[in-house]
Amino acid sequence: MATAHINLAHEFFAGNASSYDDVVRLTTLGNDRLWKERIIQCLSTPARVLDLACGTGILTFAIAERHPKCALIGVDLTAAYLDIAKQRATAIGRSDVQFVHSAAEDFRQVEPCDAIVSSYLAKYADLDVLTANAASMLKPGGLLLMHEFTYPTNPLIALVWELYFPMLQLMPCRQLRQWRAAFRGLPKLVRDTTWVADLRNAMQQNGFTDIRTESLSMGTAAIVTGRRSPEF
Repeated sequence: MATAHINLAHEFFAGNASSYDDVVRLTTLGNDRLWKERIIQCLSTPARVLDLACGTGILTFAIAERHPKCALIGVDLTAAYLDIAKQRATAIGRSDVQFVHSAAEDFRQVEPCDAIVSSYLAKYADLDVLTANAASMLKPGGLLLMHEFTYPTNPLIALVWELYFPMLQLMPCRQLRQWRAAFRGLPKLVRDTTWVADLRNAMQQNGFTDIRTESLSMGTAAIVTGRRSPEF
């Protein structure tokens, strides 16, 4: 992860772990649940999945529920988020779900995965490094999937999108006050990111095949998938 983007991630996610789940539902108008469901639909019957930037474990535990025999590892940069994820794993009796404190680009493991997934990581990540590492950790034919916000191309949707984040900053809610830095910085970050094209290029450079992009919710998010080539 580039230093500037590491600093942004620390700024956006400092001191707000306890409110993350509620805020992600609010800021996505409930679409986060639908997006996570679509991610899970892209997985067949995985035996081992790595969830990068897992946060409080929303996606990790959704996969665990759908695939109870799947070995899961969640990785995140922010320790407070992982503390919540670990507490949840204990509460539901899933001590087999592992959580690791690490930047996504720095994480390595020896045992190969069937799938590596992430949600809301791509705009912060060094995608060249992350994709090369993913290729080394995936089984031949294994799936790399990244989900992230995209800037709407429809002018009306873009206008609503632009107005929504300033409105959130004005709401007199203690939880939302914890997110003012993110609400200020996120719109520009999403406008400026070229993560879809960058990820597709990195996948091609690292021998991924069957590379696909799926636009979600009127262009406000996307999923990019690719499979590790057995020959690479």
